[in-house]
Amino acid sequence: MPGRSQTRLTAHQRATLDWINQFIRTHGMPPTVREIGTAFGIKSSSAFAVLQALERKGALKRGELGARSLIVKPMRQRDRGEHVNVPIVGRIAAGRPIEAIENEHGALNVRADLLRGRPGYALQVLGDSMVEAGILNGDYVVIRKQETANDGDIVVALIGHDATLKRFYREHDGVRLEPANASMRPIRIRSGEFRIQGTVVAVHRWFGQG
Repeated sequence: MPGRSQTRLTAHQRATLDWINQFIRTHGMPPTVREIGTAFGIKSSSAFAVLQALERKGALKRGELGARSLIVKPMRQRDRGEHVNVPIVGRIAAGRPIEAIENEHGALNVRADLLRGRPGYALQVLGDSMVEAGILNGDYVVIRKQETANDGDIVVALIGHDATLKRFYREHDGVRLEPANASMRPIRIRSGEFRIQGTVVAVHRWFGQG
């Protein structure tokens, strides 16, 4: 039984499982093996070995859908909260900025706790500048509306009338909007020349459509 197996976790395995749960609650998606290794200061091969041990003990399952396919089981009770619908309001570039489009195109059902009491909305992603963050062309990102962000957050940035999806970093003379794609360059702009319209809290993807 999964519950009985998890009582035999080592301290490091328990810490890893707790960190994965926290990452999912914060980012709305599982971490990659590399991110787990970085968090604990170990090699990716060692992090992978920990995941294998957790899977053998029934604490999680590794899916077949790529780097971000960990399924923690059983789901913790605090993750089973209320759900709300957020409107899909258009598309956003994960590449060069494109004109923001705000027309409702249906809705997504998401966990209410991801929004932390704030309004939310969803956008379909165009482009591949965020692929190394697990956000692919055609995915839907759920956005929590807010005008501020922490370094490293993935934000919706409005530059003039154009919107783009990038990681946010402060610099001494402005901000850097960083793609999660090694082949692309960051966008550097002065403070006051852009606005944050929200941060990404979840990614939705449908398979077998199109």
